[in-house]
Amino acid sequence: MKVAIIGAGNVGRTLGGGWGGRGHDVSYGVPNPEDPKYAALNGHATTNARATQAADVVVLCTPWQATERAVAECGDLTGKVVIDCTNPLSADVTSLVVGHTSSGAEQVAGWAPGARICKAMNQIGAANMDGPTFAATPVMFVCGDDAEAKDVTSALVSELGFEAVDAGALDVSRLLEPYGLLWIHLALRRGFGPRFGFGLLRPKT
Repeated sequence: MKVAIIGAGNVGRTLGGGWGGRGHDVSYGVPNPEDPKYAALNGHATTNARATQAADVVVLCTPWQATERAVAECGDLTGKVVIDCTNPLSADVTSLVVGHTSSGAEQVAGWAPGARICKAMNQIGAANMDGPTFAATPVMFVCGDDAEAKDVTSALVSELGFEAVDAGALDVSRLLEPYGLLWIHLALRRGFGPRFGFGLLRPKT
């Protein structure tokens, strides 16, 4: 599968490396592909538009403040599966700047009409996104309005080592983004550090 990672920070590089290592054709959309800081991507860095043109799946891994511009630079995303991994965080990462009556993912859907938007991979830190090694399999909730897009997203999430759970329609991202903020709060302010995740427990059979 051709996967375009938009953004090459910690999240983008971890996800791109994870899926690339599992046989997917990964490219990275970045503001300036010639910047030496992208040399480690071994020629897979290009513009957002070029990365997304031939991609089956587009994965948004940008800081929230850069996301609207990044989506615009991708060009026409009609029909493409777009996995929104962002959280609409304030500059000091202590709160969300969108919530209650909307969500970051719903705003992305408005910026990319016709795209098949799913929310996922926003509920854990980058260090745990590829092959997490915990006592149990961590859960990753997925939401979106397109059933096929959610299937594609869930399959990619599962490949990374998560239990992918369909949480419902795209407006459920109004719950998943605060859930992501809870992870950040525990990691940065309650002493948990970055090496933990959330699990989904069921009754014993």
